[in-house]
Amino acid sequence: MHAHDGTSARELADYRAGVDAIVRRYDAGTPLRLLLAGVETPGVRYVFDGVPGGPEGLLRRVQGELRGYRPSSRSNASGPAALLRILLLQQIDVLWWSTTPPFPDDAAVYRSPQLVSLEALRRDRRLGFRFKVAPTTLAGRARSYALRRWAHGYEPRSSGLSFHLARPAMVGLLNDVARQFAEAVPGWRRGLWVNCLVRSVTGQLRLRDLGYSALLPSSHCVGFAADIEMNWLRDHGVARPLQEILVHHRRAGVLNVIDEGQAWHVCLNPTHVGRYERAVPFVAGGVRS
Repeated sequence: MHAHDGTSARELADYRAGVDAIVRRYDAGTPLRLLLAGVETPGVRYVFDGVPGGPEGLLRRVQGELRGYRPSSRSNASGPAALLRILLLQQIDVLWWSTTPPFPDDAAVYRSPQLVSLEALRRDRRLGFRFKVAPTTLAGRARSYALRRWAHGYEPRSSGLSFHLARPAMVGLLNDVARQFAEAVPGWRRGLWVNCLVRSVTGQLRLRDLGYSALLPSSHCVGFAADIEMNWLRDHGVARPLQEILVHHRRAGVLNVIDEGQAWHVCLNPTHVGRYERAVPFVAGGVRS
């Protein structure tokens, strides 16, 4: 596994402030090429220079995404400016993980010795968060339909994870966040819900074809990102404590965090992978007895 050395908390804060300024000017009508070429903020230049293709490559990718944008209930962005914000914040993920080979297809995910079974961890009560896997059988689809139809609010309106597999470091991170969330809201019994972890490149392309905001390159395709449900928690009045926990991790430089509406996208800084892996009592490929 190869990764960038990470980014400091100060650099992350500087970059996010620069992105806010770029998005405001873009929304006011300033051409994107002028915005991205004229940035002098050190944190922004550091990220732009570090992503594949540098500033010009970034400009081409962002222009392509904006040209292809269509308003949709499946899109994470409410408009072009919102999409630009997501795209630019996502470049932190790209900076961190673009040198790590992605999982090219679903078979590569299933074959990977670097991933662990979430189902096995859940059976052994070593999983602190909740999830469901996207149903592939008629019975599974019937259950999902029944919950949406007659038990609205019981669980999030999410299609579920593509795979019941994850990087050990992401399990350690999410277990830690789930523990902090439980301590912050002791009356909430339904826990932290994760909508997405690992995807393959072919899976990401399938989602793009269906109109979802599935960006490439993606930290999901290397296994170091998660989408954490927020709308469901907002409906139950318990979202704010979780948001504060994630923002704290972002300010500490542990995570890149992007508000994508229904869910908050989080990506783990490479410099913190080791400590979260050590916090998980199992090895890749199985659970220790």
